[in-house]
Amino acid sequence: MAVTDPMAVAGYFDQLSGFGADMLLGALIDAGSDREEIEAALKRHHGVDCEINVTRERGGGTQVTYASLSCVEATVPETYRAIPDGGAGTPAGTLLGRVTGHLEQKVNELWGAQDQAPDLTPGHAPPVETLGGRHAAVRILVLCNALHLLGIDALYHEALPFAAGIDATPPLLAALMRGVTVRPVDHAPVDLAGCAVLTALSAGSMHGSGFTLRSVGCGGNDTDRGDGNRVRLCLGEVAHMEGIAQAIDRETVQVLETQIDDMNPQFYGHVLDLLLDAGALDAFLTPVIMKKSRPGVLLTVLAPIAQAGRLTELILKETTTIGLRSYPVTRSVLPRREARAETPFGAIRIKVVRQGNATRYTPEYEDCHQAALKGGIPLAEVYAAVHEAAGRMDLDSLL
Repeated sequence: MAVTDPMAVAGYFDQLSGFGADMLLGALIDAGSDREEIEAALKRHHGVDCEINVTRERGGGTQVTYASLSCVEATVPETYRAIPDGGAGTPAGTLLGRVTGHLEQKVNELWGAQDQAPDLTPGHAPPVETLGGRHAAVRILVLCNALHLLGIDALYHEALPFAAGIDATPPLLAALMRGVTVRPVDHAPVDLAGCAVLTALSAGSMHGSGFTLRSVGCGGNDTDRGDGNRVRLCLGEVAHMEGIAQAIDRETVQVLETQIDDMNPQFYGHVLDLLLDAGALDAFLTPVIMKKSRPGVLLTVLAPIAQAGRLTELILKETTTIGLRSYPVTRSVLPRREARAETPFGAIRIKVVRQGNATRYTPEYEDCHQAALKGGIPLAEVYAAVHEAAGRMDLDSLL
């Protein structure tokens, strides 16, 4: 989700019966993104030789634009992971970084990070087809460049169609849509590239935002023109409350909480470790005064929606509580990427975040702690080395 300046250009999909990449591209071209400029950007900045085929049909007073791609396969990256430098340094680099970063995060959640699981067997590592192959890679490049040419860095939309069943919505697509409002449908044309771009740049519903409409574009499903599936893109300027210049990711998570007043305090650290290892986003303790003025502890856990049931069972098993509360909340976080700072004490992970136009980072404490113990040096010396190394890195290119 992105919010940039007080009157930022944004796209609003007020009709989504599917969101395949070619459907989204048709709507973007219909709304004003120039086909030849997109092709030129692909060639100039990414070395991809691709022709965008566009046809238009009119029915019921509505013009529908259909887009399809014809590419020289040898010029297309094998997967999104093979996009040179992740598109950094190119005009659409910021959008590409957000989309591929969002996609990589979900792939890592399902299969594990590449650098943390280099010995994954072929049966456990995601195959090229799961990563979308060249089909997804080129469409991510096309969509990000089309969006950049229109000046769009935020996509508003109503509830996304979510087709029931693993075959219709595979695990990676479902993971990409976590935290986004969806509506159940029997069928919807969706592909990995379209899903990754729309969810990575999602700004949620347009409700409550001022919007000055400039143009409207409609895209259709070129693979089955008779299915009636269309997307409509409203392009305009959106006014943000108080002119907040911020880029924010929002997701829905589940809060689990319970008060405890009869458990051995030595157990709390063990319980928190178990919860975090089991997938909790956060777990913490707050001192409270309970009924009859008894001192107690409020255990609070932030859980991904998919993990809430398992974490509930863990709390009931590992603590003395006999019940807990659960409710959904919206979590807002700054865009972030993990990077590695090369220091004399080894590679140290840093978390890079952007707030408005400013980029900042935080060293990973555990990495610094282990490096200090291994080298027999003060922790502050490790932190100083990380800051020196990070100062030489182009952190802006990561976000």
